[in-house]
Amino acid sequence: MLNSTRISLLQTDDEVLVFEDDREQISDTTQLTPLEVESLGQETSEAWKMMIVDDDVEVHQATKLALRSFTFEGKPLTFLSAFSGIEAKKLIAVHSDTAFILLDVVMETNDAGLRVVKYIREELKNQIVRVILRTGQPGDAPEESVILNYDINDYKLKVELTRQKLITSAIAALRSYRDLITIEQQTAQLTQALQDLQESQYNLVQKEKMSALGNLVTAIAHEINNPINFIAGNLKPAQDYIHDLLALINLYQQRFPEPGAEIEEAIATIDLDYLQEDLPKLIDSLKEGSDRIRGISASLRTFSRGDSDRKVHFNIHEGIESTLIILKHRVKPNEHRPTIEVVKNYGQIPQLECFPGQLNQVFMNLIANAIDALEESNKGRSFQQIKDNPNRLTITTTLSEDRHHVSIRIQDNGEGMSENVKQKLFGYLFTTKPVGKGTGLGLVISRQIIEEKHGGQLTVTSELGKGTELAIVIPVASAELGVRSLK
Repeated sequence: MLNSTRISLLQTDDEVLVFEDDREQISDTTQLTPLEVESLGQETSEAWKMMIVDDDVEVHQATKLALRSFTFEGKPLTFLSAFSGIEAKKLIAVHSDTAFILLDVVMETNDAGLRVVKYIREELKNQIVRVILRTGQPGDAPEESVILNYDINDYKLKVELTRQKLITSAIAALRSYRDLITIEQQTAQLTQALQDLQESQYNLVQKEKMSALGNLVTAIAHEINNPINFIAGNLKPAQDYIHDLLALINLYQQRFPEPGAEIEEAIATIDLDYLQEDLPKLIDSLKEGSDRIRGISASLRTFSRGDSDRKVHFNIHEGIESTLIILKHRVKPNEHRPTIEVVKNYGQIPQLECFPGQLNQVFMNLIANAIDALEESNKGRSFQQIKDNPNRLTITTTLSEDRHHVSIRIQDNGEGMSENVKQKLFGYLFTTKPVGKGTGLGLVISRQIIEEKHGGQLTVTSELGKGTELAIVIPVASAELGVRSLK
């Protein structure tokens, strides 16, 4: 890249700018000139920022005079002036995008400039700004010692800084600063690209896993359905047969009240009265069990249903219910706690035009996270304490007044979260769970599904000691169909 550096110099100009160190030492209590910023009529964003730090006003004036017409790559200089190390620290803290500093050493103290260098590099962690140390008293800051012990980029004696040498130093500093900024920007771009690649890779893997899981669950549900349908289909005729046989036995008992000792012994052995009473109940239990298995199978199919490229109409209550059935084992009572109460406040809402499989994945993530939060809040509490203040999961669905959006709120009465955790909650790879139990991607993916795939919003409301609520708001219909699906 060519540098468009424009400098107007006479042949005799090179030797006119020599900084003599004839000023007197000043103390910390000396009254200093206020900080100055001079842009020569240019906007700061369109110029290179250069800071002059020296307790001699004439040094500032001479430096500005020497560089008054200087440009580098089409951009002039904006001058920032500080007259002590204390002022320099304040100024660089505000103007972190300063390109280079011409820094005097001896100001309010013999090492004021060196302290500024340590402040910039160690406290502000600014490794980009170029620092050119210039001193009129090299005995107070020997060149070799300063270069070894302080992170500076150049060391100049004021008596050797002619105008041309000052310009040369400025060009070298700006080239170095420009290159570092370019590297920093490229590093940030590469970091973002790597993160985007990792997210895309995870999403592809997750999509493939969900697809494989959906196929597996669908196959299992199908295999369950075949025998359970056979059982359920035969329970009704079996129930009729048993009813007929029991009626026949009753008829025999009426017609032959004295069947004989052998039959009386057999009746006593099988406890005929209990059998007649319990057998219909047994059949009813078998029927209830088969109905429950068929319900679970249907829920598995609903939860794992694949999504096409187009949205379809879906009853989200079915999606929530299928998720709750799959997670039922996690809310059942155990030796550590009673049952987690699940409160369902379902409103009257229409079917949504959406990707059902993806929404079910969101419901699974949010409800499972809520259960995790409740389990975490139980630590250190006894069974009785939990029973007195039971774990509760509340799911609420409502339709907006304009009937264009549906809200799904999933709330737990756990410990809640701090503001710091809440701010990071949707961050990539952020998780509060132990290693091996959380990936830090569930909520990231959930937000992508809600916001990018469905044009909705996923927000969190939480306060320590008061639980957490995750709220989904999504349109009832896609943008292209508008409200026609509501008619």
